Amino acid sequence: GVAPLVPGANRHLTGAAAALPFFAIGLYAVWLRLRRGPTVDAPALLKALRSASPEDMRAMLAEAYARERFEVGDGAGGDLELQRNGYVTLVRFRRWRAQSTGPTAVQELQAAMRARQADHGVYITAGAVTESARQRAGQSDVTLVDGIALAELVGRTRGARAALQRAAAAEAAKA
Repeated sequence: GVAPLVPGANRHLTGAAAALPFFAIGLYAVWLRLRRGPTVDAPALLKALRSASPEDMRAMLAEAYARERFEVGDGAGGDLELQRNGYVTLVRFRRWRAQSTGPTAVQELQAAMRARQADHGVYITAGAVTESARQRAGQSDVTLVDGIALAELVGRTRGARAALQRAAAAEAAKA
């Protein structure tokens, strides 16, 4: 046989001790998964979000950003205003139901950012974003959050769970 590294050590005890770090990593991975919550069914959630009220959508976004440690307040015209570390971010979600977002929406957000002297802007939509809107956003401090990214952002909020339950109940009532 093979001589143990430590004379007189039990091979089984040495094997168990060698496995301990892998066991700890596995437990940590399970803890992270439980902490993160269930995975998001993005297509179902996006469909449910399109039927959500503006108040519900605002509440979902406010909860999601508060979890990211932003101070969430009311911005002009129903926008959200986020503050963290002295930086101001405007979040525009007025037309989140739109099928497509063009450069005009980004221009309007940029104008609101200048008026408020915001450092950054976020445009939220459940639909698609045109290439010209992406280019305009890329030339400025505007982040576009669309489709799957929106589902990931709000997917773990209480409002998203409620929207999915309402959508499922509506589907069941149709059947």
